Amino acid sequence: MRKKFISKKKTKNRMKFFLLFVLVAVSFSICLSFFSSFLSQDKIVNFLLRSNLDTTSSTVETDLFDFLLDYTIGRQEFKDEEYDGSTSTQEYTPDPAPEENKENPLIYLYNTHQGEEYNGGILSEHDIVPTVMMATYSLREQLNKYSLNTIVETNQISEILKINNWNYASSYKASRLLMTSAYEKNPSLQYFIDVHRDAIPYESSIITHENKVYAKVLFVVGEDYDKYLANLSLAEKLSNALNQKVPKISRGIMKKGGSGVNGIYNQDFSPNTLLIELGGQYNSINEVNNTVLVLAEVLKEVITS
Repeated sequence: MRKKFISKKKTKNRMKFFLLFVLVAVSFSICLSFFSSFLSQDKIVNFLLRSNLDTTSSTVETDLFDFLLDYTIGRQEFKDEEYDGSTSTQEYTPDPAPEENKENPLIYLYNTHQGEEYNGGILSEHDIVPTVMMATYSLREQLNKYSLNTIVETNQISEILKINNWNYASSYKASRLLMTSAYEKNPSLQYFIDVHRDAIPYESSIITHENKVYAKVLFVVGEDYDKYLANLSLAEKLSNALNQKVPKISRGIMKKGGSGVNGIYNQDFSPNTLLIELGGQYNSINEVNNTVLVLAEVLKEVITS
């Protein structure tokens, strides 16, 4: 009788242990899933930037902003963003006006990272994803209204990568091929503008002026090529002119060069080649379009002056 009693007790203890193990495993899985949603790169950065970091805050903020900027303009590419040669890495936005001002164009707009997205807001309910390509089409429309004939590169970067068996980090090589081809077909082109969107906290990406919210602009200029000062001079003119229209709408100029950095961004192609970070991932397309109106006006003034 005693042995039988001990056997039943052991079995009961094993069942308790097994149930406890299952409960812990399930709880751990739920917690991991819950907290992982809060541990995205953007949310970690937002948390750190909003925290009181005492005397080290300026250094930490600079490093974090620099990291995010490098990511968006190509120095660092995350594995889940790399092109693997088989599937598309980017959303593509078709041209809403494919025949608009194709004769003797002066300005060439393109997006090395065509899939960079803005905040969808209520558009998401209709499966519409606003991207930098939308902003680029809008900019073309405004420039054409100023009689500055403008074309947009509509060939898919992802297809160029696929054809050449290049990964996503080679996007600038792909856009260089398209830019060269466009210039060969349109020798009237004089200005080449690569439109991106940045990856920064929402509070850092907006400015309110006269009750209107604008997405901020940042100019990126590479230093690792001859005569980069000409590109820098153009960026400075535009940045200053933007801030005269809407104070602090331009975040200024980020110069990039040295080891481990792209440092060129195709700007050696022409002294009138620009890389513009137009807003950030949390901006609505309306905020971006507000800025497009100002940017187009400033480009007109600078180009025709």
